Amino acid sequence: MRRSEPAPSTDASSTEADVGDFQPSWPDGDEAGALVEHVISEEFAALRDAFQTGAEFAVTRMETPRERMLHRLECPALEPYLDRRAQWSDQHRKRLADDHGYRLALPTLVTRHDAVRLAETRNCKVCWPNVHGTEPRPLRKLQARGLRAHHVGHVLSRADAQSLGTIVRVAPTSGRGLDGVRRDEVEVVTSWDTLAYAPTEHVFIWDLPTDEEAIRRKTALFHRLGTNLTPAF
Repeated sequence: MRRSEPAPSTDASSTEADVGDFQPSWPDGDEAGALVEHVISEEFAALRDAFQTGAEFAVTRMETPRERMLHRLECPALEPYLDRRAQWSDQHRKRLADDHGYRLALPTLVTRHDAVRLAETRNCKVCWPNVHGTEPRPLRKLQARGLRAHHVGHVLSRADAQSLGTIVRVAPTSGRGLDGVRRDEVEVVTSWDTLAYAPTEHVFIWDLPTDEEAIRRKTALFHRLGTNLTPAF
């Protein structure tokens, strides 16, 4: 699962505590709860099987072509779908108790080869799958004074999505020029250059998870799906 671009923002580490062993627990006197645990175990077995065969992407709402959405597996927007216990709300659990054949839709995990061949599938703007190599990067436009410490690690770019380097530091500056006029600026240090912008000047960033976020999510994903594989970063 190697990505070629710098990688919104749920902390995947917060989900690791409930990853554990997804083997069904059969609580005494609680057949409904035991049934839910059994179904969740089946769901994770299906996800693991697909993951271990080389899946790199997931499709949500696969059964509805117009609503299909392609995600990278470490996509923050995919996280709620992988939290199967949260998906099985009280309402869904009641339906399962009434109808033991009732099931919730699972994300469909696919390889890159299969993802390229999918028809009528939208691409997630959070994780930018870019399986065809032609999807435009999701750019975020904001005024330079809106840059904050949480933008560090993201890629600064021109309006045409040409990279200006990864943001290392952002700092407001103020001083008088040679003409004696006081000027406020926003200094942006990137991995390539040091740039100065007027506070109201528009800047652009690639609105993608940072590399650090992507690595953390990939690691959590490998733990979650219970494989003995080593993630490739």
